[in-house]
Amino acid sequence: MPCPPATRRESHAPSRGFTLVELLVVIAIIGVLVSLLLPAVQAAREASRRSRCANNLKQQGLAAINYEGQRRTLPPGCIGCLPPQEGVQLFLSWNAQLLPWLEQTALHARLDFTKPSDEAPNLPAASQQVDVFLCPSTLQPETASDSNLWRGAAFTDYGGIYGVEGAGRDAPFSIDPSEWFSGQVLEPGSLGVFVYDEPVAYRDIVDGLSQTVAIAESLLRRRVECEWINGQNVFAQEQSTPINSTEGLENEIGSPHPGGAQAVFCDGHVAFLSEQLDQRVLNAMLTRAGEEAAHAP
Repeated sequence: MPCPPATRRESHAPSRGFTLVELLVVIAIIGVLVSLLLPAVQAAREASRRSRCANNLKQQGLAAINYEGQRRTLPPGCIGCLPPQEGVQLFLSWNAQLLPWLEQTALHARLDFTKPSDEAPNLPAASQQVDVFLCPSTLQPETASDSNLWRGAAFTDYGGIYGVEGAGRDAPFSIDPSEWFSGQVLEPGSLGVFVYDEPVAYRDIVDGLSQTVAIAESLLRRRVECEWINGQNVFAQEQSTPINSTEGLENEIGSPHPGGAQAVFCDGHVAFLSEQLDQRVLNAMLTRAGEEAAHAP
């Protein structure tokens, strides 16, 4: 019987895996790629949040325009901020007055504008969060106030512009105590469009609608006086304080957006105001009749 032919043995080179050094090199390369990609991802997310913030301001600006279209004035910045001769201060905000034009008619109907903002039925209604009043880039997680008077009221991250404050801008002081709180705290040329207890008409904005800021982002947010129901959420920019600076008298314009803050003008356009904006231009944009030359972005 013939012997079977001999089978040829195929030779195989031994398989070779990653060495430790090669593995570490791969991990290092992946780490570098992630470190390069992460800022781009974060920047894209912030750009999206900033866009949503701008849309919030746009909606508020359009609401103010529609309010003016029906009432022939903008809403007062605060109803009942000036001490009355009789009764109590109401502290009802411009935000509350704009609710019907922000698709919040039902919430507006729950409010009683003859009662203070920190009392029923206003305070329970104000616990409802209104997304258009909240900037998505805000770092603080709190959405409602824990202060004694407005405890439970939902926040806003935007403030109506009262004007520009600082040396030489205060209203004339009267020696008559009955007149101490009878008017605005700033002289007329330093006032903005959302002031105490006085509705401002478009004809009063002689600096120009497209040159005058109506609403802007608040630097200090999610704290007392930042509740959307609270009429004290109007603010005046200190005349020597830039955007995003913490050296002002109190709350100023600012935001968590890198490089500046957003604002909506009286004509409804939204602009990003840079931290490097010339202070004289910024101040001019925050007053309605200061007769300053300003070129708004």
